[in-house]
Amino acid sequence: MGSASAFAVIRKVFLAVWMSFALAACGALPGGDDLEDETVLADQPVSSSQMLSMLNAYRQQNGLPALRHDPKLDQVSQKMARHIAERDSMDTWAHSAFGLSQRLDKARYANYAAAENLGAGYADLPAAFRGWQGSEGHNKNLLNPYVTRVGIARTNRNTGTWRNFWVMTLARPFEDGRPNLR
Repeated sequence: MGSASAFAVIRKVFLAVWMSFALAACGALPGGDDLEDETVLADQPVSSSQMLSMLNAYRQQNGLPALRHDPKLDQVSQKMARHIAERDSMDTWAHSAFGLSQRLDKARYANYAAAENLGAGYADLPAAFRGWQGSEGHNKNLLNPYVTRVGIARTNRNTGTWRNFWVMTLARPFEDGRPNLR
């Protein structure tokens, strides 16, 4: 093998090594990340008529008045669903009486009473609803006699433990009057 052909082989090896380093470096550039590892959140539509049908039938069975759907409570619910989906956890200070009160105030939703149910992992609305019925605290919120309106939201996440995050916000706005505290 002559020096010219040895040089050609070395040059080919050098180019191959250099190209493999260059391609490997592409992963470090913006947009070069493996998209399967990137967390993507997606707000999902929830049928308010299906939710109202299940909730109001359940309330009627328990001698309580029907609730009305409130799109403003859907928005409050959606922000909370995204909040917990971002964290892949429902363990947050925002899920407290104070946190709910703050979020409703921020949404300019003056109210006499409010409650919320969070859920994670449920594949669909009937499963989330059954989960809430089976939980003492969540069931108490479903059967809260002081609320008059409801909103619901769902956010999905492509990575993590739970994947589906549900939030139902129940409230009694000032415009519906003070509750009767018998």
